[in-house]
Amino acid sequence: MTSDVADPTASDLGHPQRWWILVVLCLALTVIVLDNTILSVALPRLAHDLDASESTLQWVTTAYSLVLAGLLLPLAGIGDRYGRKRLLLIGLVVFGLSSIAAAWAATSGQLVAARALMGVGGACSMPATLAILSNVFPPAERGRAIALWSGVSGLAGAAGPVVGGLLLNHFWWGSVFLVNVPVVLVTVVGVCVLVPPSKDPAARPIDVGGSALWTGALVLVLYGIIEGPVHGWTSPIVLGTIAAGVALVATFAAWERRAADPLLPPAVVAQPRMQAGMLIIPTTFFAVFGVQFVLTQWLQGVRGLDPLSAGLCFIPQSLAIVAASAWSPHLAERRGERSTVSLGFVLLASGLVGIAAFVPGGHVAAIVVVSVAFGAGIGFTTPIGVELQMGSVPPERAGIAAGVNETIVEAGGALGVAVLGSVLAIGVHGSVGLGDLTGSAGAAARDDFAAAVPLPLLVAAGVVVALAAVVRWRLAPTDRSERATVDAAAGD
Repeated sequence: MTSDVADPTASDLGHPQRWWILVVLCLALTVIVLDNTILSVALPRLAHDLDASESTLQWVTTAYSLVLAGLLLPLAGIGDRYGRKRLLLIGLVVFGLSSIAAAWAATSGQLVAARALMGVGGACSMPATLAILSNVFPPAERGRAIALWSGVSGLAGAAGPVVGGLLLNHFWWGSVFLVNVPVVLVTVVGVCVLVPPSKDPAARPIDVGGSALWTGALVLVLYGIIEGPVHGWTSPIVLGTIAAGVALVATFAAWERRAADPLLPPAVVAQPRMQAGMLIIPTTFFAVFGVQFVLTQWLQGVRGLDPLSAGLCFIPQSLAIVAASAWSPHLAERRGERSTVSLGFVLLASGLVGIAAFVPGGHVAAIVVVSVAFGAGIGFTTPIGVELQMGSVPPERAGIAAGVNETIVEAGGALGVAVLGSVLAIGVHGSVGLGDLTGSAGAAARDDFAAAVPLPLLVAAGVVVALAAVVRWRLAPTDRSERATVDAAAGD
């Protein structure tokens, strides 16, 4: 019988079937990430068929990410203790069954509940994929594997609107959930056959108090962020929930310093490389999720593209993500992690400024071209950010690092949508929905919306530039040429 412990080959030659295992892990990741974006093109049909209000549609969209973000870190710790393969299989089964429930939901309330259950499945699966990857690959190959994993994640996210558009051209809205089922079935078989068991052999007790505080804090903060554009950022419910969430974050930090077996060890978070990774990832996804939110509305509401055509506009960006992700480890080895991440942030900011420049003129083709630079920036920053976090912990604690990574992806993305959406709403006097652009307001609303789009894009560019400077300061030189420069300066 195979022992469910950390894979001993991870520190030397790696698992003999590690590349096939990576394929299976990427399949699991694809179905989880795809669901974050595939739903966006189905919302108008959902509103009609389920008689759902704008507020209900928002919860259909956010119930998944809210539950996912709140449970990622605690479930990652459970995977470290009881086995990542088991957690991955449980997550896939829950995700597949709740996808079926979502497809056949008869009311909007049932759909929101099903989406929340899908979030539970995703929270089990996502950190398990990254933790297993870190265990089956040796350190020399882990960067390449994470780069491919990151490229697949970016490609799946951008493919969501395209796949959704294709399905909605031929089937009813439930098809965007049923498409998950065959992928889940294939992935479950692959996990059972190929993926080795692994867990933390130290078998640390579960930090129940820390888990409850972390989940509560994140849910409250994200709830306030999500409801900010709806109720207004100065409303009591928004300010109260965010304040309560921040208070729980402070309580969580104090708890972790005293806990015998903390959920998130303070010594891990104190490492500069871990901190750099924890800045790189949310900064990148702040821009990614926010820009997709703004551009999808502009493409469909202002330029009049159908869902499939709007989704196809993101394909060149997706290909750039994959290409840059594959190249990122090689560039980091030659030029250093700090230089590679800096290049990625420059491309991100340049892409944002370029898109903002072309939006007022309605130049879709030019925006598609400029978005290639934006996609390349994602590809250069994401693999390095993930590797910085995963490399900050021993393989047996990989689940915790993976949970941190996935949590800040969701938190950064939710913040990007909320902040950029609020900036956009201010510019168009609160009319940010597709209904406002295609309804009775007509051309005036579309012109108003188009004029307001550049501002949130420029805000995102400013955030990227500011945090890039902080990351560069926290991330030490890692390549030979940079080290030589630093050593020479120290000698002088």
